Amino acid sequence: MAVVILTIVASGAAVGIGLGSAAQADARISQLAMQAADQQMGFLLEQPFDGMSTHAGEEAVGAMLAPPAGGGVSRDTTLGGPWSSLGRRTSVTSEPLTLTQYNGVTVDGARIEVEVFGPDGTIYASLRRHRCRESES
Repeated sequence: MAVVILTIVASGAAVGIGLGSAAQADARISQLAMQAADQQMGFLLEQPFDGMSTHAGEEAVGAMLAPPAGGGVSRDTTLGGPWSSLGRRTSVTSEPLTLTQYNGVTVDGARIEVEVFGPDGTIYASLRRHRCRESES
């Protein structure tokens, strides 16, 4: 009888540990994905307004580009390590923004969207931001 009770308790503990490990792995990949999305958004916001769209497109799983080193502009290195199991999709779409709180003033701008996904297409992180065109004066 004691062996049966011990077996039931041990199997319950093993299931709990398995579920905890899976949840921890999901949380880790979500955190890495958000870092990758945030890094791309920051990179785009530092670019000249008219040059942002040149960085739009899809980076396949394992081919995400690293941020430029030391304030540079070259992005010829891919993110390795844990990021190699993720891909990234970036879009820059021209979109005016109407500011209703300022009597409906419309400003020229662009919508920036960054999605980070896994090998099976699951989206782990998604960021969206609007950037107004800077004035010429």
